[in-house]
Amino acid sequence: MKILVAYASAQGSTKEIAERISTRIPPSIGSTDCRTIGGIGQVNDYDAIIVGSAIHSGAWLPEATDFIHKHSEALSKRPLWAFSVGMADALPSIFRKKGAELEEAKMADAVSHDVHPKSHKLFSGVVQPELMPGILRTIFRVFGGRFGDLRDWSDIEKWVDEEIVGDLKGDGSAQVDVNA
Repeated sequence: MKILVAYASAQGSTKEIAERISTRIPPSIGSTDCRTIGGIGQVNDYDAIIVGSAIHSGAWLPEATDFIHKHSEALSKRPLWAFSVGMADALPSIFRKKGAELEEAKMADAVSHDVHPKSHKLFSGVVQPELMPGILRTIFRVFGGRFGDLRDWSDIEKWVDEEIVGDLKGDGSAQVDVNA
């Protein structure tokens, strides 16, 4: 089985998550290609696909949504999983849980317009203070916002193990006839 892990990253955090996802899939399941979305021409050579994007201004990066639209027919014939990388865990503690729920629902809905992933997972990424305008950075800090590497690697690995690897090696439900 050949598995594509495709990603759109702005600052590198999503790329590193995609790389971890790719290396987490055991060779007994299949080989993985971890590639930036901009470098992918076709997806027809892959049996399963995992696609992820950073979230900016409440949406996937344009190249990621373009990828989904462009390849929607091929993606709909293969096992597909999606992930988003946002900053819900950076929010002040009183907003964190609700912010994550809203962001997860919004991203899952956005991805599902053209295709229907087996699952979608929201991860937090790296929030760098220098990338925020000064006044926003100050307000964010005053209200308890957090900066730094907020990725939960064990959560990422759990999602891969349970949702993707478990499905691909399970009862065969992830096997789809791509010639149908």
